[in-house]
Amino acid sequence: MAKKRGNSEGSIYRRKDGRYAASIAVEGQRYTSYAKTRSQANDKLQELQRKQQQGVPLVTSQMPLREYLAQWLERIKSSRRPSTYEGYEIMVRVHIIPHLGHIRLGRLAPEHIEKAYTAMQAQGKSASVVEHVHLRLSRALADATSRHHIPMNPCQAVTPPRVLSREFNPPDAQEINLLLEVAKDGEYYEALYTAFFTGLRRGELLALRWRDVDLDLATISVTRSVYMAKRGEAVYQAPKTAKGRRLISLTPSTVTMLQNLLKRQLGDALLFDYHIDDGSLLFRYPSGAPILPRGLTGAFKKIAHQAGMEGYRLHDARHAHATLMLKQGVHPKIVQERLGHANVGTTLNIYSHVTPGLQQAAALQFDEGLNVTSQLRPITQA
Repeated sequence: MAKKRGNSEGSIYRRKDGRYAASIAVEGQRYTSYAKTRSQANDKLQELQRKQQQGVPLVTSQMPLREYLAQWLERIKSSRRPSTYEGYEIMVRVHIIPHLGHIRLGRLAPEHIEKAYTAMQAQGKSASVVEHVHLRLSRALADATSRHHIPMNPCQAVTPPRVLSREFNPPDAQEINLLLEVAKDGEYYEALYTAFFTGLRRGELLALRWRDVDLDLATISVTRSVYMAKRGEAVYQAPKTAKGRRLISLTPSTVTMLQNLLKRQLGDALLFDYHIDDGSLLFRYPSGAPILPRGLTGAFKKIAHQAGMEGYRLHDARHAHATLMLKQGVHPKIVQERLGHANVGTTLNIYSHVTPGLQQAAALQFDEGLNVTSQLRPITQA
């Protein structure tokens, strides 16, 4: 560790990871703030000194981190979607508390967090899981900072492990046809067909009601999604973003498939004594029970196995839909709207593997548009 530069009120030093720390001691208690540069650290030190002079409490909370996280979760519960809140709660309970919950909030340092991340990876947790933990913990500690429980957020001095982009190769047109052929005589055919032909997420797909479908105008309105809560209860919720609420045009074959599905459901309803109306779910078993997310995921895995296509996931139907549309020359903005991405940049980043082919086609079209061969200078002999 580099030598500290100090005065009677505080000090600045460089950590082993290259970051700087501004530290001040008050009545035997040391308070430290972290920064990327010495100049920023000096600003942090002045801020600590100013707070001390103004009488702003620098004392840090002595409650264990697990207690604070429980309070934080309770505060945010009403402002988060049920699925989002449940994701936060799982991250806190399963990953953060076992590693850091015993440490007092005011004593939690970047070194503790870094050690926890290293331990998680040693236990086989992926960099993606650690990144999600880091984001949730950082938000909780930012809240603690704003409430003056701690002088700074120690997560700001921690760099989570790098998450490598997942390479994916979704099924092509021939493979999609094979998967649907295998599924054709089963209970999941219509749901899988719709997944491939609309690009809907699993939760959006299984939340569809007949009132969301206009077979005359050939559209589907996406207004909600479903997820399974911890208690095994199906919870329906609004889209996460405004772009998630959208209208999707259907192909003629999808309209025909859904018309056939409705006729068959009306027959099943008579046989099993239930009622089909505008509020009824699109995708259900003949008995009337709804098809739930895990059921569809498990069915797709079995169908892929029967088709000799191990390794494909249900979510690859969404990737396949987007990839095929882009390769067919559909404008990325249209693909973004169909997928419900917040912006077109997200779509382009995810499907960057399609871009080289699109650029090559665009270059050829540019030549054809200008009839450039007629403009070339002829070769003359010397």
